[in-house]
Amino acid sequence: MPELVSSSIVLPDDARTIVRRRLKIAPDAPIRIAFVAGPGDVVGTFDHWKRGEHDTRTPVIAYSSMFYSVVDALGAEALVLAEHDRQPEVQDPRFSFVHTPRRRGRRGIGYRLDERAFAKTVLAQIRRYKPDVVLFGTDAPVALVAGLPKSARKVLTAHNALWAMGRRPTSLRARLRLWSRARVLRRAHSAVSTSEECAVQVAEIGGPAGAQSFVEIPQILPEFFPAAPAPASPPRRLLFLGRIEANKGVFDLLAAFAAVAADHPDLRLDLAGTGSADAALSAEVARLDVADRITMHGLLNARGVHDRLHEADLLICPTRSDFAEGLALVVLEAAVHGVPSLLSSVVPAKGLLPGACAEFPADDVPAFTAALRLLVEHPSHHAQLCANVLKRREICRDRSRSWGTMFYHALVA
Repeated sequence: MPELVSSSIVLPDDARTIVRRRLKIAPDAPIRIAFVAGPGDVVGTFDHWKRGEHDTRTPVIAYSSMFYSVVDALGAEALVLAEHDRQPEVQDPRFSFVHTPRRRGRRGIGYRLDERAFAKTVLAQIRRYKPDVVLFGTDAPVALVAGLPKSARKVLTAHNALWAMGRRPTSLRARLRLWSRARVLRRAHSAVSTSEECAVQVAEIGGPAGAQSFVEIPQILPEFFPAAPAPASPPRRLLFLGRIEANKGVFDLLAAFAAVAADHPDLRLDLAGTGSADAALSAEVARLDVADRITMHGLLNARGVHDRLHEADLLICPTRSDFAEGLALVVLEAAVHGVPSLLSSVVPAKGLLPGACAEFPADDVPAFTAALRLLVEHPSHHAQLCANVLKRREICRDRSRSWGTMFYHALVA
């Protein structure tokens, strides 16, 4: 039987009563929730949700789909402030979608003007709506959060790290940026974070911590969760999945692969994704002696991602220290296939998979090469990682740890 969309959250039977009591709302009054949505297609996901379907454009259950399920379960109403100018295929009186355009990409004074315009537009809608709860992300403009109604409970959803793991910035410019961001985070009453690292960083600069902070685990869609992963085999098929950018470590990966592959003619590397470094990466691959053993797949859809993972022996996530990785979801996607990962030291996903990831210091290509060589030349190390990843993969379908469930907890904390 296919999984019900509503099953992506786990709430107590009396959740409606608990939330109303916590928010001091009369039993017969609606709970009004305003959601400052990000750049994703929240309307498209809503159309899937209304049909009782998961949105399979991504391999994990969408945050916005779980938001709709929480609203439904609580008998609430929602104002969704969307960056895309479109309306759902089927209207639902419980949900209002309002276009609040947010221009992105400019710098300097242009950026500040764009953020101010976005904040003004959003605040006008929120003041008109008079919500009991406002849900917003870490990228919300300071002016927006500062202008939120004092009477509303403010819930932060933190999907991105504020700095690379273990490398809090020290420059004056970076500290000023963090000071500005802290003004946003300190106004939140509670928070849901996509990793323990995100939660720690939010708390470090004054945001919700302890009993007010909740860490979710991304939940893999049922159709992408294999019933029986293939038995572990020696690591010969290596895979990179992600944006093709220098700060994601793809050029470090080429250097490490070329060094190890020179001694192992059966080693293969698949690169999947796209980004601003596509042309540079193609040129670098072409000049390598092992170029015929490297395949560039470009951008893959959710099914294509899991097809590649199913064939891989080892996922490699070589993020450099100048990129603030919030989690590295692909590490969990690989885990459900029984595929372990080789990670740089700034990838937080390792915290969810103890004993199932090998690690090397970020930016250190010789150490990266040595770590890769160890796994390739000593299959017992890889086999142990595979055994450990199979023990942990069930966390990716534990709906009691989903974002939607944690959002409920953040409402009543």
